[in-house]
Amino acid sequence: MKRIYPKLILLSVLMVVKLSASGQVLEKVQSAFNNYQDTFQEKIFIQTDKEQYITGELLWFKVYNVDALTNKTVDLSKLVYIEITDRNNVAVAQTKVELKSGMASGSMVIPSTIGSGNYKFRAYTKWMQNYGVSHFFEKQLTLINPLVAPEQKKNGKAEYVMQFFPEGGDLVEGVANSIGFKVVGLDGKGAEIKGVIVNQKNDTVARFQSLKFGLGKFIFTPLADQTYKAIAGATKKEIIIKDLPIAKKQGYNIMLTDDDPDFLSLTVATNVNANQVYLFAHNGKKTLSASTGKLSSGKVMFKIEKAQLNDGISHLTIFNENGQAVSERLYFKRPAQQLKIESKTDLTTYSTRKKVTVDLSLKNEKNEPSNADLSISVRQIDSLQGIDQQDILSYLWLSSELKGQIESPAYYFSNNEEETKRALDHLLLTQGWRRFAWNEVLNSNPPVVKFLPEVRGHLINGVLKGVNGKRRINEHVYLGVPGTRLQFFTSVTDTLGQFFFNTKDFYGTNEIVIQTNTRSDTVSIIDVESPFSDQSSKFEYPELVIKPSLLNDIQTHSLSSQVQNAYFANERKRFNTPRVDTTNFFGKPYKTYRLDDYTRFDLMEDVLREYVSEVFIAKPQKDYTIRVLGKADFLDGTPLVLLDGVPYFNMNKVMEIDPKKVKKLDIVRERYYYGTAVFDGILNFTSFKPNFGSSYINPNAVVLDYEGMQLQREFYSPTYETDLQVNSRLPDFRNVLYWSPTIKTDASGKGSFSFFTSDLPGTYMGVINGLSANGVPGTRIFTFEVRK
Repeated sequence: MKRIYPKLILLSVLMVVKLSASGQVLEKVQSAFNNYQDTFQEKIFIQTDKEQYITGELLWFKVYNVDALTNKTVDLSKLVYIEITDRNNVAVAQTKVELKSGMASGSMVIPSTIGSGNYKFRAYTKWMQNYGVSHFFEKQLTLINPLVAPEQKKNGKAEYVMQFFPEGGDLVEGVANSIGFKVVGLDGKGAEIKGVIVNQKNDTVARFQSLKFGLGKFIFTPLADQTYKAIAGATKKEIIIKDLPIAKKQGYNIMLTDDDPDFLSLTVATNVNANQVYLFAHNGKKTLSASTGKLSSGKVMFKIEKAQLNDGISHLTIFNENGQAVSERLYFKRPAQQLKIESKTDLTTYSTRKKVTVDLSLKNEKNEPSNADLSISVRQIDSLQGIDQQDILSYLWLSSELKGQIESPAYYFSNNEEETKRALDHLLLTQGWRRFAWNEVLNSNPPVVKFLPEVRGHLINGVLKGVNGKRRINEHVYLGVPGTRLQFFTSVTDTLGQFFFNTKDFYGTNEIVIQTNTRSDTVSIIDVESPFSDQSSKFEYPELVIKPSLLNDIQTHSLSSQVQNAYFANERKRFNTPRVDTTNFFGKPYKTYRLDDYTRFDLMEDVLREYVSEVFIAKPQKDYTIRVLGKADFLDGTPLVLLDGVPYFNMNKVMEIDPKKVKKLDIVRERYYYGTAVFDGILNFTSFKPNFGSSYINPNAVVLDYEGMQLQREFYSPTYETDLQVNSRLPDFRNVLYWSPTIKTDASGKGSFSFFTSDLPGTYMGVINGLSANGVPGTRIFTFEVRK
């Protein structure tokens, strides 16, 4: 017994060490994950009225900004940036749109100067820029200029590209590997193929065949010191030959099996000398499962209860004994909650210029009435505009979590049949994830917050430098917006010389004046920075090939665009005037002088001396000084003097203002604190001409036309209620019959909308996207015919 006892102690110690190490690995992973994900993230989906446009047409859009975890709309950011960029990532159109309670809508004109091609349509908030372009919304738009053919850059590219994706990440020698594959043509569409895997002796060792969209998988065990290639046929003429990835001498391999209604099976196999591995499951924001698996003969199977997993995509990651992520797999759990949208047109076939009424009914997964915020587009189907279109359901749950472009994402939500499940599994094997990287997590590198969220309105920012190029810190900078509504903002530069103006209700293109206080600074250089992101995704959309079969529809769309611009130009330029707070930032003034109520003087000095008792003027030498009379005595410092929102720091320039052009003067006689700035009173001049103030600026000020948030354009759709309207000789060549970004249903889940057909016969489709208050997305497509 005495000889055995020490062995028992040693065995117990070893077991404790192993258990302790196991706990430490998972604890380290969990801690790193929590630290990295302890930030709020947004996600954007945008519905456009269609996917293909002719230059000169209007693009209409609806923005949904949601919590990336819950899909509920969020009210953090008040602004979304939208761009169309070309193949060189150069923006051809940009706009800023105001977000209200996570929703926004607007329009863009497709420039007539661009060439035909596939462009990127992307959107993001300032806050999203902290997490990189992988978190931006992005999709393909096809833009066609009938006068400019698309630029072709084949450069000897193969007609098809074949890629292989070992399940979990690596191909490992001597272990059965599940390998996903993807075959895509130059048009970006998947190709249906059959093929074989051959070794160095050209012996066939495996066969494979695509199931859907050029995707599939096969099982294969690579042998040591062997190389393999795939030979596949996409067409009778096109043979694809591709080397398989080189198998690792040692590594980890996983296989996910979903053949149980309640559990997933994740099998880990390795030829590494190890005792155990660790499984960590998460959905990008929340830990779903964490467990330890003891290897036996290099294998272990984890059973994962599906009830533990959230709806949508889950990441299943295997860690080795050193806490390194060695293999990863994605799994998709179909959402339990549903927003079922039913739509019914009053007829199935209409003649031209006839009214169409569509009734809506919304229900949840329990068939109970539901309500939601809907966006709806009704457009023609032809060779340019197909029925396939990105929708909110597949985007929020699937596309937004994966890399690249997914072909027909709505297909994976169309049914729950076995083939669809297999196709989805192939997609998750081959597409890859885009919103998460373990190397950043384990290195304790959370996203650096470089961009502040725009929680109030648009942030106009820039950098203040000296003549030597050195950034100036702790300096006050001022922004004035000449106009009828007083818009004046202050900022102080931070340790990097950056300034930020937190504007509010800044709509349309305005002239802005940015300057420092000329009494203390006459040499600083002001650089105003672009608010748009300079980051770009590396993904390239396929080149546009215009087939002869498209030419007739291109001509029809081009004619439609020309007719709309010629006959309905005024209707297309109608904008809604936003409601804004017109109260001055300083509130109610102590007194207002309307200069027309007094005898007009030629000099401003005479006006102030004779009429404005609250102001004291002196000129001890060559420079004027102005003081404001407070409640008991004159205030010590110089007041803030504004003319149409532009500050004047040189009192000599104030005296040069032509009083005959000034409408009124507001006086604030108390010391006023505005942000970090302090002013001993305020003199606010308002001229008869709204931008008169910008004509009196210091030479170091920056004056530029600056685009704020876009004004809301009205969607024009003619009505044909009377015989006179029906018989109007004005042509109506609309291919988009209806657009509404803000349809809401009542408490019973009911709603309706109506519109009129145009002069163009054909098949039309309505696309409905919606989001309920609790973050449940839904989509619906309906069709009808128009005949002459």
